[in-house]
Amino acid sequence: MTRISAGRRLLRFAGTLALASLAAGCSAAPFVGYQNGPVTLYVGDVRHVCAAGGINNRGCTLRYPNSRIEVYCAAGDYECLAHELRHVADPTWRHDLDARNVSPR
Repeated sequence: MTRISAGRRLLRFAGTLALASLAAGCSAAPFVGYQNGPVTLYVGDVRHVCAAGGINNRGCTLRYPNSRIEVYCAAGDYECLAHELRHVADPTWRHDLDARNVSPR
């Protein structure tokens, strides 16, 4: 049995999540879940789950004491997926506060 490096595991996981988010775009349910190990991705109408973080939250990451992680993003929102996966890959990563002051183009 060969050992897979952490980078390859993360890349494989990100690919799985990207495919899952594409498949979830046709779902009629509020959101659809896809699990890979301790991480579950929920795609769809997740505003009610992530509302505690702010009005315009597009997604969120929830960590539980038993090492379970849940990632929530709207269907087709790949920027959200990339952002939330960064929280999963590096739990110490913090938002760049300067980026919040930049107005959208």
